[in-house]
Amino acid sequence: MTARHRPLTRQFLLLGAVGMALLAAALAQVLTGFMQSRLLARDAALSQDFVQSVADTQHVVPTFRRGSLEGDAGFQEFLAHISAMPDVLRINVYTPERRVLWSSRPELTGRQFGANHELDEALSGQLVAHWAEDHHNKAEHLLLAPSRSGFVENYIPVKDKAGGQVVGVIELYRQPTALTQTIAEGERRLWLGAALGGTLLFGLLSLFVLRIERDLRAQQARLVDAEALAMMGEIAASVAHSIRNPLSSIRSSAELQLALGSDAPMAPQTIMREADRIEALVRALLTYGSEHTTSLGRCDVATALEATEARFATDLKSQGKPFVCEWPDDLGEVNLDPVLMAQVLASLMSNAAEASSPGQTITLYARRQGAQVRIVVADQGSGIASHHQAQAGRPFFTTKPQGLGMGLPLARRAAERAGGTLHLESAPGAGCSAILTLPVRPAQNPEPSASATPLAPTP
Repeated sequence: MTARHRPLTRQFLLLGAVGMALLAAALAQVLTGFMQSRLLARDAALSQDFVQSVADTQHVVPTFRRGSLEGDAGFQEFLAHISAMPDVLRINVYTPERRVLWSSRPELTGRQFGANHELDEALSGQLVAHWAEDHHNKAEHLLLAPSRSGFVENYIPVKDKAGGQVVGVIELYRQPTALTQTIAEGERRLWLGAALGGTLLFGLLSLFVLRIERDLRAQQARLVDAEALAMMGEIAASVAHSIRNPLSSIRSSAELQLALGSDAPMAPQTIMREADRIEALVRALLTYGSEHTTSLGRCDVATALEATEARFATDLKSQGKPFVCEWPDDLGEVNLDPVLMAQVLASLMSNAAEASSPGQTITLYARRQGAQVRIVVADQGSGIASHHQAQAGRPFFTTKPQGLGMGLPLARRAAERAGGTLHLESAPGAGCSAILTLPVRPAQNPEPSASATPLAPTP
């Protein structure tokens, strides 16, 4: 993902965080409101059952209809039971005419207040329960002591047991400590759960987005490499098509000269061998762009390393660059055409030679590691600059004035087709190591060699 796309990811994560926070807050608000209303309704229902039971026991229906308390001991007993309910701040008893028949505040007895839809709902037979935080918003709240945490207001209809008709309403102002603590604890748990849930969802969303961003970056890099390799394939195909016919003519002439037995400045066998080498390289270029992995051939690793040593030892000695080689003989074989193997090693050695100065050692060594063989070409040159390390090995990227930037990509693609890897380890000023890892062919079921001893191509 390019730099201009990264702000979109940050904006998406920021908007996601805001959205998750709003969603969690809204969910917590809805759940706390639902919990509070349900708990208040349950508490009010229990109060209604108690009040109606006492009313039926004390036979207070005639008193409500008469609208007078004179000489009614049963109603006084009823009021005594209601007043004994826990956490009660005030009790108002209403007649069907909306008049206060009795109140725990004697100043309110006999009064009739203005519009009160909650009282109207109770007179119609509905149980009303709500949380009141402002004790001055109604006329009947007169003389009610202020409360920091608010209070519960219940309107409980009293019904005639025989006909089910509402004969009065009991208004209770309560401050239930246990209920208040339960609601507060429930709200804290709900908000905490919503916060943790929102955080978890945002964390999962972030991981998902970052994973997608990483995959997109990798996919984009592969697309860029694929485009570059496709361009290289077209160029290689064009060049190969142009030189195959001349190569055929060279070989035909050499065969004719050999048949006639005439003398020549160059022996016919040499001409034929060089023509075969060029033909093999051209064939490798033509098949390189193909995705199929059949007919990869087989190559003895030790033999390929010996040919590479013989190819570069003389040139490096003449340049004053020590050349150290080390590997055992039992490295086995790999699934790679010997020509391609020689080309890969030649590319790595050429890079090491060009990066080294006289007196700096170049090392070529290999080791068998289980089912794999590890080949390392190391130099003591200046290494790869830190700002170039991310691009090293990409097609057409090079720091050489005359380079095309295709040596490492071709070598890496050949290694990958054989099931292996090629990567660089470098630090500025500390040289560079090219590490080629290839799977070793199983010892059983040997197949005929695809080619003879590999030829080291001209770098």
